[in-house]
Amino acid sequence: MFYRVIIFVIGLALVGLTFALMWAGAGFFLDRMGEKERVFERARLIAIWTFAGFGIGLLFMGLGGPVLGTVAFYRSARATLPHISEARVLLWGFSVVLLSTLVAGGLLFGGLALVA
Repeated sequence: MFYRVIIFVIGLALVGLTFALMWAGAGFFLDRMGEKERVFERARLIAIWTFAGFGIGLLFMGLGGPVLGTVAFYRSARATLPHISEARVLLWGFSVVLLSTLVAGGLLFGGLALVA
């Protein structure tokens, strides 16, 4: 029973880490695109929509989280920065979603390997 509580706490921490990584990735994206105004709020907005799209994609499509998360990143980033090319936004969105998922998933499976 104690191990279940540990894994639950680790899982909650990794969900928070996934959101934080998406937020940092969105902030890095805005910084690389030369955006200087309201970066904190815009990065938060992009991260919220990306995380929501990722979660809905995982819930309804299984492995569709990276796809729907990338689409959500694209839509929210294009609303914030319409002058950036579409291919650049899609690649950034996919890389942010994929990197945050791989880091959090790797830590989760590493924690499971330690407990098991």
